[in-house]
Amino acid sequence: MESKCQRRKKTTIFRMFLIPLTAIMLIQSVVTIGTLVAKRIAGTLQEYSGSMMSRLVENRKVILQNDMNQRWASVNEQELAMTEALQQFLDEEDMELLEFLDSSEQKTRFMELVFPDCLAMIQNSSTTGLFFLFTGDEWEMAGEYDGFFVRDSDPNKSPANYSDLLLERGSKTLSRQWDIPLDTNWTTRFHMAGEGKDASEYSFYEPWRAGREYGEAATKDLGYWSFPFSLEKGAAGAYEMITYSFPLRYEGTVYGVLGVEISSKVLRSYLPAKELNDASQSGYMLAVEEEDGSYRPLIGEGLLSNTVHSAGDTFFLQEVGYSSLSKVASVSQNGEGIYAVSCPLKLYSNNVPYEHTNWVLLGFDTEDDLFGMSRRLYLWVVAAVFGGLGFGILGLYFMVRYLTRPVGRLMECISRGGAGLLDFKPSNIFEIDALYDVVRDLTDRQKEAENILLEEKERYRVALESSNDMFFSFNLENHMLDIVNHKTMSGQWQCREHGDNFINPACIYEADREDALAAMCGQGDKLFAELRLKWPEDSEYRWVAITGNAVYDTDGNKRKLVGSIRNIQEQKEKEARQLRENETDSVTGLYTFDAGIKYIKERRGTLPEGVMADLFFDGIRETGAKCGIVFCDMILEETGGLIKRYCEKAGVEARLQPLPLRLNNDEFVLWLGGFTREEAVPFVEELSFAIAQCFDPALFGVEIYAGFAGAKAGYDTEELIRMARLARGISLSGGKETENFYEDIPAVKRKDLPALQGKDIHSAGYGEDVGLVSVALNLFGKGGGFAAQMMLMCRKIGRFYQAKGVLVSLLRPDFNSNYLNCQWRADGSASGEIVRKYKEEEKEAFYQWLGKKEVRCVSERDSENSAIRRFLCLEEGDFGVVLPMYDNGSYMGNICILGILPDFLEDSENYQELAELGRVVESQLNQQQSDIASKAKSEFLSRMSHEIRTPMNGIIGMTAIALQQGQSGERVTDCLQKIQSSSEYLLGLINDILDMSKIESGKMKLEPCNFNMYEMLDTVGELIAPQAAAKQIDFVKDIRLSHKWFLADRMRISQVLINLLGNAVKFTPARGKVVLLAEEVESAGERVRVSFAISDTGVGIAKEDQERVFRSFEQASSNPSKQQGTGLGLSISSRLVQLMGSNIQIESELGEGSTFRFLIPLKPGEDMETEVSAEEVSFEGRRVLVVEDNELNSEIAQCLLEERGFEVSCVYNGAEAVDKIKNTQPGTYDVILMDIMMPVMDGLAATRAIRSMEREDCHTIPIVAMSANAFDDDLKKSVECGMNGHLSKPVDVEKLYQTLAEVILRK
Repeated sequence: MESKCQRRKKTTIFRMFLIPLTAIMLIQSVVTIGTLVAKRIAGTLQEYSGSMMSRLVENRKVILQNDMNQRWASVNEQELAMTEALQQFLDEEDMELLEFLDSSEQKTRFMELVFPDCLAMIQNSSTTGLFFLFTGDEWEMAGEYDGFFVRDSDPNKSPANYSDLLLERGSKTLSRQWDIPLDTNWTTRFHMAGEGKDASEYSFYEPWRAGREYGEAATKDLGYWSFPFSLEKGAAGAYEMITYSFPLRYEGTVYGVLGVEISSKVLRSYLPAKELNDASQSGYMLAVEEEDGSYRPLIGEGLLSNTVHSAGDTFFLQEVGYSSLSKVASVSQNGEGIYAVSCPLKLYSNNVPYEHTNWVLLGFDTEDDLFGMSRRLYLWVVAAVFGGLGFGILGLYFMVRYLTRPVGRLMECISRGGAGLLDFKPSNIFEIDALYDVVRDLTDRQKEAENILLEEKERYRVALESSNDMFFSFNLENHMLDIVNHKTMSGQWQCREHGDNFINPACIYEADREDALAAMCGQGDKLFAELRLKWPEDSEYRWVAITGNAVYDTDGNKRKLVGSIRNIQEQKEKEARQLRENETDSVTGLYTFDAGIKYIKERRGTLPEGVMADLFFDGIRETGAKCGIVFCDMILEETGGLIKRYCEKAGVEARLQPLPLRLNNDEFVLWLGGFTREEAVPFVEELSFAIAQCFDPALFGVEIYAGFAGAKAGYDTEELIRMARLARGISLSGGKETENFYEDIPAVKRKDLPALQGKDIHSAGYGEDVGLVSVALNLFGKGGGFAAQMMLMCRKIGRFYQAKGVLVSLLRPDFNSNYLNCQWRADGSASGEIVRKYKEEEKEAFYQWLGKKEVRCVSERDSENSAIRRFLCLEEGDFGVVLPMYDNGSYMGNICILGILPDFLEDSENYQELAELGRVVESQLNQQQSDIASKAKSEFLSRMSHEIRTPMNGIIGMTAIALQQGQSGERVTDCLQKIQSSSEYLLGLINDILDMSKIESGKMKLEPCNFNMYEMLDTVGELIAPQAAAKQIDFVKDIRLSHKWFLADRMRISQVLINLLGNAVKFTPARGKVVLLAEEVESAGERVRVSFAISDTGVGIAKEDQERVFRSFEQASSNPSKQQGTGLGLSISSRLVQLMGSNIQIESELGEGSTFRFLIPLKPGEDMETEVSAEEVSFEGRRVLVVEDNELNSEIAQCLLEERGFEVSCVYNGAEAVDKIKNTQPGTYDVILMDIMMPVMDGLAATRAIRSMEREDCHTIPIVAMSANAFDDDLKKSVECGMNGHLSKPVDVEKLYQTLAEVILRK
């Protein structure tokens, strides 16, 4: 319910006074602020600021313009005087103008004549310089021209001796005559580049051009103001200036140019930036307005002038909202816009023949400097208004507080009850004291009523505490609901928005809403309704029972509805559970026979047409008898789930949901209402295929057969099921695996329909409340295939935890591999990588991550670690929990349940259940592995018995034949050769067992040596060739090696090749082919990668057996009668190749042959000359002491040694050997052959005793162990006690001679 508790808020006298008065002050302040805004006071102030700046610039313009026009440009008045002087000079000299202009001497005399007048002009015009330059009609050409240029360094002073003047251009005569110093850049004449060639010469050429073109124009109209330039034309420290010049004309001919100079320094003195802004953040600029409206800077003063000047050759001004201001476009100072005032300078008349005549004076200022004061003034006014408002409100507060204090005191006393009223003191205010008397009387009456109410309330509280029900009271007049005894909804709620209902309809389950609302809106005095309700704070709907009674007032009107809301969820769940148990099968979850028939009939009442299908699980009963009821129940449980999912899917797609039921132990019925024959068959085929995919008949022993019967109106339901069963029975008896329709059965076979009755269903009876541990114990405790049991258990775990997948991995440390033993994923996918190889460092990293916990979380981030993925068989992005499994404390595998979040393990019960489940599965897997190992070892012992007895039979038999009298020498030799062959075969068996023992104990070590690979491969070929020739097998060697010598363990490489080639020959039929390929694949640094491949055309190995062939004591064939050998050869070979840093790969197809391949890195060896053979050493006269407790072995050694010239002495234990050495002269014996295991004193103790003697020869005499102990530890012990070598029994004769030769020569 979404109604809110209402609490009526009442005002106080304090608020009644304070709020209106405060509102009045606020309105007054708003009016004041509004007036400021409406009258645009801020804009007016800013406009005023702009006007002030405009007036300053205008005043500055007037001053500059007056001086430029009236003082500096007044020099044009001298044209007449200059012309008169020229005319007088020409008359005196009786010369024409052109003749005069051609004579440098006459021009010099004339300049000396007018020079004093020019000096007077400089001092009178306050300019910084004056120039006079002779021209002519052809003056536009480049050349040197006569004239003079005088510069005044201080125009404000006029000393009589002209000490402040400098001569820039002119003859030295003028300088000496008038005592005027020469400037550093002085030249006699003017060097002109030619008309239009140099902008700095425009002040000379432009007046000359205008005078020629406009000869009749007034002089003032021909005056020319130049842009700033330097006479020195780019020299260091150039002197910048502007000039005013005009042409000098005589009788229509321009004979010269006269002008004055005003330096940039003087001009800047007319542009005081500080008058615009005391902080010097402003600026003045003298500029020319171009025809496109842009401005070309000439001379400026101030920071902003420099900023604008540096922005480019020209700039534009933008109009703004102020009449007298513009804004410089695209230029700013510290992020602020630059405002400008433009004032045109009237320097030219309207008739001048020049361009760029629109000179202007610009004043610049930043936005903050220009408008800052006006804006601050505006803000101060606003702040003053708000300050006055705050002060007024504070004063009102204290004033109203003082006036309402007596009323507050009375209210405080009343709120404290009776004790407070006694403390009240009269206020001497009539109204307040009268109110106090009334309240005092009412308080006394209330106290009496409260005592009565407390007694009733206590009775009500006791009733509430004894009940879990929620109580309500609904006021029908104001729609107020009062709820008590609920943890979240207790309180008062406004329900007017729900009409006559006191519960929000959105809180009622949709299916119950209509009936519940009708009951609550009923006109009767009693209310009862059962519905599913979810309060706003609840997470799910719960069944409740609402009961209520109407309450009437004294006028007989229904005023309230009071009652209770009782939680009946448990009761409803019990009823639903009971109904479900009665109608559904506890294993499959499908309808039972009676319930299914009832619901099918109900559906056929509205839609009689469709198809009835019967599914029969052939073999399920036999599987139950063999594997137990739990095994069958788990198959049927998953089958039931599949059937329900497919039926629900069909209902969504076709809007006609099939209805399934379980008929008996091995039979299901599907009613496909509204299905046609063409729709029913694919649906059942798809369902049957899905079930077969889950339960492989070869593994679970279950097959599915189906029968169909088409239904029409009028057909009896039970009869339809019998028809479908008959069709299925014919399909089963006919050996068909396809579906069969009743309509297709010949009429002669339709007579006898099978009986239909629900049979008793046998089940283990476990339900949802039975834990996985109990299920696992019952499942594994029975017979049956372990692989099928594991598959069922994985699926059960996945369904139980609603997991995304379950993976069972087993570790095979002997092959550095992790095998995915069993897997199930909810989406039906499967990992393609069943076997994952690992490195030892990866295993250590995984063990460290795994720790010692019985249950371990694995996160998505963990699954990014390749080592963790390798051992858990995960894909990237997987997450869940891991149950490690151990065998006698050693890690042997794990169960990984995917999709379980870490917080699931926070519940200790969940953690313990998973841990116990892991222990149960671990126990079963260990037992299974133990059984497999035990079986393998039993078969191994059986094969060993056969393999040992066979050659032993040959040895004993051939010995008996050789000992018979009358045998020829050839026959005896043949017997001895066969005895030797059988003995070598027996030795090979023993060596295989010893090698496997060394490998499993970690004592197998590689012993690198330099060897010739070609020689080794030839030797291997020689050993295999006779075996291949005996079966007419084509044996081919394909050697592709760049190197000949290698540094590696020759014996172990040879052993691997012999094992692989021997297997190839053994399992290749007659006239087959075996190929040995050895090639260098690539080089990696100092090592060469050599690939060996043994291919055959034999029987091949099935894919599922390819992993088994490398296990100890196992072979690919599962028939012991067909197996040959110990089953250790390939296992030893695989482990040896692993020690070499590689693995053996198998490529094999049944019936086509196999290829065994491995790639090992080898170091190239050194070309070694063949060592001296034993045959090259002469043992004649050498004396040897043989220490052997077995007389037969002693006799064999003595015979072999005497054949090579040794003098042999024999003793039979270590003590005798020590005595023999003591009692003989030093150097008597050249070598001692010492057995290890002997009575009295063993060989190790005897060796130590001999070495401890003080005789010199006892420290150097070679002692060689000759023992049946063949392990590395035995060799190590021999060396530690002082022996020089070690020979294993049975002794290889050639190796015996070679060892003796080596130790004697070293001596």
